[in-house]
Amino acid sequence: MKTTAQGVNVTGLQETWEKNLSLRPKTYRKTFRSLNRNDIEAVRIPVDIEHFLTLDDPSRKRRFIRLLNKIIRYQKNDKPLILAYFNHNLAHDNFKSEAALMAKNWIKLLKSLNRRRFLRHDIYIEIANEPQIYPREWKQSAAIIIEGIRGYYPELPIIAGASNFNSIYELSRLEPFPYDNIIYSFHFYEPFIFTHQGTPWTAPQNNTLGIPFPYPLNNINLLPPLAKEAMGTPGEINYRDYGSTGTYDAIENKISIISNWRDQHDVEVWCTEYGVTKNADKQSRKNYLRGVHQTLKAHDIPGFIWEYQGNFGVKDLNVLFK
Repeated sequence: MKTTAQGVNVTGLQETWEKNLSLRPKTYRKTFRSLNRNDIEAVRIPVDIEHFLTLDDPSRKRRFIRLLNKIIRYQKNDKPLILAYFNHNLAHDNFKSEAALMAKNWIKLLKSLNRRRFLRHDIYIEIANEPQIYPREWKQSAAIIIEGIRGYYPELPIIAGASNFNSIYELSRLEPFPYDNIIYSFHFYEPFIFTHQGTPWTAPQNNTLGIPFPYPLNNINLLPPLAKEAMGTPGEINYRDYGSTGTYDAIENKISIISNWRDQHDVEVWCTEYGVTKNADKQSRKNYLRGVHQTLKAHDIPGFIWEYQGNFGVKDLNVLFK
């Protein structure tokens, strides 16, 4: 189950709000060929599973299943391929019923995959992306999902993170689940004021553009002024603290939290997302991605860049580390 391979997220199948979302295998075949040329062996596929399984159009549903089977075929044998459940509806008022539904959806999806290819590939499933419910409710939800899946696939490797958007801090407080063959995941986008600068879904606190990485200690004039829209928001505090958070040491200190937790509990941990928006300058993006990669590698934690193509895309950035 152990991998030290550099990984990347190949996104698209979670973006079901897009009217013209492509299910053409050709697009994915081209991507996997490019990744194979760069020796990128581990891939995570975010998927809006419930959307595709409940489509009214049976033809499009069949196309989705065919595409997933082809993606499994495109991935190298015995190299990690994660299928991650995106856009779930876990909430405080429905978490038990929603978790049961998610387990059923996982079973339905896994049964629809080509059994011969599925069994000979290194397939992992990440049961729920970035759960936002309280830790206690999430732990109950995870148990429902894991036990439901394990009733049909007892040997399948399962990936599970913590609440609060796969938080490293919540994971460090989590008592490991009482199941075998579980990999624990976290997402790393700190400092947020840098990695998410100018992203509309995190506005206005991250409206300040031009923030470099690392913090320009020897020339603070390189730091842009705080955006007016960010004043009076958490972004103002994050801007004030950037001298201590926007450093390689800060990355090391935060990832050490998870590394220590892993060693304490003798479990396996993967970072299934880390990345930075294209709104940051190219050199700063390279500095950050390389810094996170090297820190994860030093702690023997596999990492998956978010994402190959898209708003955080690294396809043309030359940072797919070998």
